[in-house]
Amino acid sequence: STSCGKEQPPEEILPQDKLVNIMIEFYLAESRLGKLSIKQDSAKKLFIPFEESVLLKYEVSDSALSRTYQYYYDHPTEMEKIYEVVLDSLSLRERKASSVLQTIK
Repeated sequence: STSCGKEQPPEEILPQDKLVNIMIEFYLAESRLGKLSIKQDSAKKLFIPFEESVLLKYEVSDSALSRTYQYYYDHPTEMEKIYEVVLDSLSLRERKASSVLQTIK
């Protein structure tokens, strides 16, 4: 029973903080691959082993990740909150990186 009125995700769904960390790693990898001058299909092939290593690092199966994505696509308000955290984290990383570069110059 949900006494507070907020639906809890099923147990097999990844916790939000874990999903955020995985999404950040995927975004950063895609960004790095995007800067390489290689074809799209080659980039996808390079991304697959990286994706597998991230899932191994966080002890997550690809089926659990798929179920989690499906759950959040069915709950867009929750997914929006997750994307906000991901974007905030990425912009914070970017600001830190540029301030480090400024001190090096």
